[in-house]
This record gives sequence, structure tokens and C-alpha cells, in this order.
Amino acid sequence: MSNLDIISMSFRNLFKRKLRTFLTVMGVVIGTAAIIVMISLGIAVNVSFEEMLTQMGDVRMLTVRDPNAGMGGRFGGGGSVVVIGGSSGGSATSTRTPDIPELDDDAVNTFRRLPNVSAVSPVVDIQIAAVSGRYSNAWMQIRGLDLGAMEAFGYVLAEGDFLQGDTNGIVFGSDVGFNFSNPNDRNWWNNMDWENRTSPVDFMNDRVEISFETGFGWGNNNRPGQDQGATGPRPRPIRLHVNGVLAPLRWDTDMFAFMNIDDVLRIRRDQQRYQANEGTRQPGANRNAPNVYDSVMVMASDINSVEAVRDTIVDMGFHVDSWFIDMLRSMQDMSRSLQLFLGAIGGVSLFVAAIGITNTMIMAIYERTREIGIMKVIGAKIRDIKRLFLLEAILIGFIGGVFGVALSLGISYLLNTASGAIAGGMLMGMGGGGSRLSIIPMWLILAALSFSSLIGLVSGYFPARRAMNLSALAAIRTE
Repeated sequence: MSNLDIISMSFRNLFKRKLRTFLTVMGVVIGTAAIIVMISLGIAVNVSFEEMLTQMGDVRMLTVRDPNAGMGGRFGGGGSVVVIGGSSGGSATSTRTPDIPELDDDAVNTFRRLPNVSAVSPVVDIQIAAVSGRYSNAWMQIRGLDLGAMEAFGYVLAEGDFLQGDTNGIVFGSDVGFNFSNPNDRNWWNNMDWENRTSPVDFMNDRVEISFETGFGWGNNNRPGQDQGATGPRPRPIRLHVNGVLAPLRWDTDMFAFMNIDDVLRIRRDQQRYQANEGTRQPGANRNAPNVYDSVMVMASDINSVEAVRDTIVDMGFHVDSWFIDMLRSMQDMSRSLQLFLGAIGGVSLFVAAIGITNTMIMAIYERTREIGIMKVIGAKIRDIKRLFLLEAILIGFIGGVFGVALSLGISYLLNTASGAIAGGMLMGMGGGGSRLSIIPMWLILAALSFSSLIGLVSGYFPARRAMNLSALAAIRTE
């Protein structure tokens, strides 16, 4: 028998017993749809977890800190600097004590050569007073990065350009302007409309200056603030060249202004000299920092590479913030457990469908015993008979899988539209309130079709062997 004959006979035999075939296929449809929908719920939870972490910071970004500082967590670094990392909270620290490495240019270059690392930038943070017209910010946080690092680390502009390398060029985070106020308005806090507030400073058009002097941020007369006892000449304000303003991204970028790291290092050195001469100290100057850099940002090429990159850096003796990684892994483990549990529920339905296929094929053999005997007598090969019954079983599984996929897509659509808002708020609350309750990727569809076909193949194997082993003469005599 040719392959075409076997395929043609298989379809004819299935359609001869339409009701039985329909009921058997419906079992596969329900089982396939159940397992797809159940797994899709777990996938949606996992995606929601990742969306929640992305809002807090890029999961791929690691913050490497000075191992000499002995401080971890979201706030740390050398001296009194407040360093807010993009991927922080918990930490991973090497247990190696001898020959503690320094967070210098050699370390940065080593990080750049690591596999699965897409971007690296040293970081220097300072706090400094800023003034724009009659508005001031006594504690503006400036982060120094390498040129090109902002694009590499995924920052998004609302207007203007990224850092271009011009002297004292700066890019402001979206919320920095909210911290500017009129120091002569004693009631500014009570007068502020906190719900509808807007920045009093137009960074792209207004003049912005900074100074080491704390009093500079509280007004320019009579040295107010910490510097009122200073005796030397007042430092000349530094006029900033505003390159651009960032779009809202997340809190650890929205509250910072960004400059070329060389400019920030120069400003910090001048700030340290001024404070040493005047006997004052501006928080963030970090006079006693043991290393050149406060931290280093390292971007892994993808989420799956983050742990390997972190472990490599920790083995070098550095401290790495890993709160995001640990949380992501915990969430993924929870999501996998949920998917296995939900998939097992759907698997029970598919197992029942497999029993139905087996039952259908065995019944077909009993009803077609004489037909099998005639096929053997006229010269049909035993393997062709086996292939015929196996193909019928596979067709039941595959057709059921196709309609099961279609049904699951319809259920997913209904969940994501009609009841997505209600059910999503209940189920996705633990994952950050994802926008979709059910997500069915293409790989799940292909896996479901393959699995349903495999179920048909396995279920039809025993009946096919039974048909193959029937005696031709005995089969012909059967009424």
C-alpha cells in the first residue's frame, strides 16, 4: 500500500463513525485547551513579575561596589556617599579577604572583557547645591557616567540629547526639577500642589548653576547654611550646559542629574579642596573614598546571563548588589511551580482523552476484524496495517489539538478582554498588576500540537499491534 492509500483510508475510516470520532476528538480538544490555558496563566504571572521588576530597575544591570566599604544594600559605597544602584537591595559579597581588589580603571576594564557583558560604566555620585533663577536645590544629586553609557543602559530622552562630551554638560532626570523651590518662600511646602505640581525650572531654556557651597542652595547672601562661618573667598559657581531631559523611567534615574564622569571627578576634587580649606563638609564630597569610583554599573547581555556575570565578579573579590536577581529567581521558581501545578491539572484532562483514543481504536479493531483479515489475504503488509491504525490515532490527536488550540486562544482572548481587569487585579496583584491574565506564546501552541499528536500515537500503538497480530483466516471467519 502506498502512503497516499493509507492516508485516504484513514480519513475514510474516521468519517465512517462520525459520532464516535467526534466524541473522541472532543476529549482531546478539552484536554489540549485545558493544559494550554492553565500553562498560559502561569506564563502571564511570570511576565507580570518581570514587568514589576522592570519598573523598579533593569534586571540585567548589576551594581558593583567597593569591597573595602563593607556596606551593601540599596544605600552604600565608600565614605558618606549615598549610592543608589540600578539593580540593588540585597547583595552578593565574596568571602575572600586577602588582597582585596580596588574599584579602579583596571577593574572596569576587566568587567568589560567578561563574556555576556554588553555595557560597563564607572559611577561617581556627588551632592551639590544648584540654582536656577530664584529657585534652588540645596542637595541635587549628580551621577557621573562614561560618555555613551546612558544610551547603553537604556535611558530614554524626553527632549534634547544625551551627553555629548562638552564641558559641564548635563542631562536631568524627569523629577529633578520638582526639588527646586524658592528659598525666600517660607511657606513653599504648604503652598505646593503635590498632586498637580510642575517643575518651576525649564532646564532646556533656563540658566542653571551649581556650587560646592551649601549656602548657595539657600540664597546667595551672607553665606547662609553650613558655610556661614567660612572665611576664604567664595567658590565661583559653575554654569551647566544642559544637553537634555530624560523621560520618566524609574525612581533611581528620575531623581538624578547625569554628567560626564571626568567632569564629576574634577568637581569633586575641587569640592574636597574647598572643604578642606574651610573646615566644612558637604555631604556627598566623600573626601575619604578609598577608590576612584564609588561603584560600577555592569549590564548583562540578557536576563539568563545575569547570575553568571554576578558570580564571576564576586569571585574576583568584589561586592555585587543582587537584590533584583534573587527576587527574579524566587519569582521564576514560584511561577514554574504554578505552571507545573496548573499544567498537571490540564494534563489530567489530556490523559482521560488518551484513554478515549485507546478505547476508540480498540473498538474499531473489533468492528473491523473481518476487514483486517481481507487486507492480509489480498497481500497487504503487516506494517501497512499497523501504520493505518497508528495514523488514524495520530489524526484524532492532531485534529483535537488543532481545535484545542483554537479554543484556548478564544478563552485567552475572553480572559484578557472581558474579565481581564477583574481577574487580572486578583491574580496579578502578587506580580505587579500585569495587563494580561493569559499569555499563549507560539512555542506553547507548537508544543501542544506535538503533544496531542504524540498522545494519539501512544494511545494507538497497542490497538495497532493487536490488529497486526490478528490471524488472517480467523479474522475472515469473524462475522
